[in-house]
Amino acid sequence: MNKKLIALALSAIAAGAASAQTANVTLYGIIDSYVASHRANGVSTTALNSGGISGSRWGLRGTESLGGGMNAVFVLEGGFGVDTGALGQGGLLFGRQAYVGLNGGFGSVTVGRQYSPNFYVACNSDDTFGGCLTGWSAVANMGGFFANTLRPNNSIIYATPNMGGITASMMWSLGEVAGSTSANRTLAANLQYKNGPIYAGVGFSDQKNATSTASDKQFIVGATYNFGVAYAGLTYIENKSATGVKTKPLIASVTVPFGAARVGLQLAQNKSGSAKANSYAVLGEYDLSKRTELYAIWSGCKNKGLACTSDGNNAAASVALLAPNKSSTTLGVGVKHKF
Repeated sequence: MNKKLIALALSAIAAGAASAQTANVTLYGIIDSYVASHRANGVSTTALNSGGISGSRWGLRGTESLGGGMNAVFVLEGGFGVDTGALGQGGLLFGRQAYVGLNGGFGSVTVGRQYSPNFYVACNSDDTFGGCLTGWSAVANMGGFFANTLRPNNSIIYATPNMGGITASMMWSLGEVAGSTSANRTLAANLQYKNGPIYAGVGFSDQKNATSTASDKQFIVGATYNFGVAYAGLTYIENKSATGVKTKPLIASVTVPFGAARVGLQLAQNKSGSAKANSYAVLGEYDLSKRTELYAIWSGCKNKGLACTSDGNNAAASVALLAPNKSSTTLGVGVKHKF
């Protein structure tokens, strides 16, 4: 009897060890903070902010091998402000991402709060600011995305496997409005190609309003090329709101590496009818290690009848949003650490 119990115990331990070998959970995060001097409408302000290059965050990601090439995956990720300790994304615990799903040879299917497929086209076609939609990025400062289509709740995403450099993903975000399958729902998709130094992508999103009578719509196309000595990108976006307002941001960027350092330049213009907004940003980065870097940014924008800001992280730099034909500038230095 004792031998049987010992054998069962050893079997349980072995099974647990095997399970542990096929499962993996990682704690990760980014802490990014900077000091910046803003000048808008002739008024100067100095402030400590969070998320200069990348939004500060912490998260858990995990995978479990299910056999046959299939895996269970999940991500729980929350944003926060280093300057105040407050939760980001409106106070949500996992406001950046919260999803679970399966992947394998068929691609992947995930459900939860996730980035819209068109967001990845913006990220991949402009890596001047590695955090994609950061406070300084012209895509963010010029309203490149509708607030509710960046990370839709209740979303189901299917992503294809990589087919010779070509990938695609499709999203359906449920509106969860009683009596209607279309009210508040979001549809989005992308098609991307990456091979060697070349990247090209196209994406769209369509979010119905609460009565299903109109939509916020977006079309985005972008491309990059890595010349070895420099990395250049171009992104074009067309937005049409449910109220009929149209905007057309155009962003050009270039990044030049110098050993442990990088210098980037981003130029952008947004148009809506005859109204315009022009924006620029110059970024310098220096890696102290694989996980820690110092950076400096100089940015500015000119409101020619269309809203913009030199630093979307700080209200002091956003006065230009309220003052047509006015400008704002920002000079900041910061540190970013990844774990």
